[in-house]
Amino acid sequence: MRERCDKAGSRQDTRGCEGGCEIGSLASEPADSDQSARIRLVSAFDRWEGPVRSGLARMQARGELSERADIAALATALLAAIQGGMLLSQVRRSSTAYRQAVSAVIDHIESHLVDAVTLTDRVG
Repeated sequence: MRERCDKAGSRQDTRGCEGGCEIGSLASEPADSDQSARIRLVSAFDRWEGPVRSGLARMQARGELSERADIAALATALLAAIQGGMLLSQVRRSSTAYRQAVSAVIDHIESHLVDAVTLTDRVG
């Protein structure tokens, strides 16, 4: 997860942090004025968030992620960090905000990881 987000930060740097996120750029205007477009945007964000949610759910099912972890909230937080970070990077022409935002959310997700000792005790 962290590696994928780091690669996205590097792509931002390569582009001079211009352009931000295509979905986010499309979302701001029509979301308020065009109900049909808003519904399509919700679907686009859901498709983007889906694999994150699925991956976290698989980790939880394998016992790697605490059962107390709210998978839906974590996936939404990561998506929001990516979107907000890309917007700030675009405005500031620096990927620093993007990298800080996604790193903070990934750190939070990692705080829900079941440590190796606990996992070994459960399996052994």
